[in-house]
Amino acid sequence: MKKMSLSILAIAITFTGIYAQEKTDSSFKQRKAHAFDHHPGKMRKGPHTDYSKLNLSKEQQDALVKINQDYRNSITELRKKEATTTVKDHKAQMQALNKKRHEQVQNIFTPEQKDQLAKMRAERKAKFDSAAKNGRQKMKADLGLSNDQSAKMKTLREATGKKVKAIKEDASLTDQEKKQQVMAAFKQQHEDMKSILTPEQMKKLENGRRPHPRNMAK
Repeated sequence: MKKMSLSILAIAITFTGIYAQEKTDSSFKQRKAHAFDHHPGKMRKGPHTDYSKLNLSKEQQDALVKINQDYRNSITELRKKEATTTVKDHKAQMQALNKKRHEQVQNIFTPEQKDQLAKMRAERKAKFDSAAKNGRQKMKADLGLSNDQSAKMKTLREATGKKVKAIKEDASLTDQEKKQQVMAAFKQQHEDMKSILTPEQMKKLENGRRPHPRNMAK
């Protein structure tokens, strides 16, 4: 079981992009950490790390903090009613809260800041797409994949990516539930790979991508 978990983790890493966070202004970093940490239904990485590069005024920073404090309070109240609310209604209310928060945040930014955000996200996507393409080419060469295998692997990756995206965006799930479902999606991908790759190719993929025991111990 432990060996299988390591294999799934390794394959998940193969298909996942990792972005490094840059250092930010210390005062705003503390505010942002307080405002964004442990938000149910929200990922802490991604768009929020871009805000520190927008030269936000103190008024904008304070407004962001208040929006997220109000959001967190609303989430807490909604969680208290979870036992007496249907899953459908709970999900709808979560989505409404997320939409409201998104609109409030967008209203804080100037047109120039919105353009800067869009540019940063486009650049990040381009870097991710380039890294993913290079990774796919390297995998094809390392494993000796045929064109048919390569095409099937691409389809499988895209299907898994859509599943993971839907899980992460599902506001009705807790962070723990998201982690469990994401791992299940990668586990299913691992099983589906066995119908595409030969046993030798699977073994080579798992051995080549498995974290070194020394690194796992850190």
